[in-house]
Amino acid sequence: MKNGILTLLFLSLLSCMPEEELPMKDMGEISGYFIECYCKPGEFYTLNAAKVSPIHEIIDLSDPVNLDVSIKADSIIKLIPTFSPSFLGNFRHDTKFNQFGLDSLYLSIYTPEKEHITAKTAIPDPIAISSYSVSKVTNSVTISFPTSSNPMQNYYIYSVQARKEGAGDDNLLKKETSYLDLSHHTGGVTIERTIKCQEIAEAEAVVILLLRITEECYNYQVSLYEANSANQGSITSPVPLIGNIQGALGIFTCYTEDYKFVSRENFQ
Repeated sequence: MKNGILTLLFLSLLSCMPEEELPMKDMGEISGYFIECYCKPGEFYTLNAAKVSPIHEIIDLSDPVNLDVSIKADSIIKLIPTFSPSFLGNFRHDTKFNQFGLDSLYLSIYTPEKEHITAKTAIPDPIAISSYSVSKVTNSVTISFPTSSNPMQNYYIYSVQARKEGAGDDNLLKKETSYLDLSHHTGGVTIERTIKCQEIAEAEAVVILLLRITEECYNYQVSLYEANSANQGSITSPVPLIGNIQGALGIFTCYTEDYKFVSRENFQ
């Protein structure tokens, strides 16, 4: 038994796509469920969940998360629980998300407390990096990409990883991320964006990642960034997380992506 949920590395355990990870010491003055589901075309449907409670309440961390989870796409897909730590729930269906002909996904969760948790997300259009360059002179990465004429399609996450040889976090020298709200810019044009990263000077390779995300995902990721900047230990204060789920905390969203791997011999 624990008093609340202590020293929970919450988002690093839950998240599939996050640019930000927020170590939590407590959940603030709330109780219920925390849900994260990031859907990507061509990938399996997965959802992560955890029970949350105020710090002054007692919660049994050995009590499993038992939820009835389904996602409505072109048909209703029931996600099945998989092995996970006892206080977390991981749900999955071995069907890959097929974007063709769809513009939205719908989440439905029934809890043992007979509550109904719901959410809806738009499906962003595909995104492609038109051109890219890595400069070892200025230690920067510049990309160009086409924006959409639809303002709601113009939210992006652009990130750069400077890496040593080999995969895994141990070989990550530095990651720099930029959150782009271009919804008020002129759409339907090709734009350039640059990220500086001093660790490019010693990197053996650079990974460039561009995500097209929903407005809700943008707001959520920015709120994670602001919570990290505030060095907060609670999910609600001083910076609340801005999600889109009715009846729970968290995010249900889709994204599309393009990435480039650039080895050092191709730096400019």
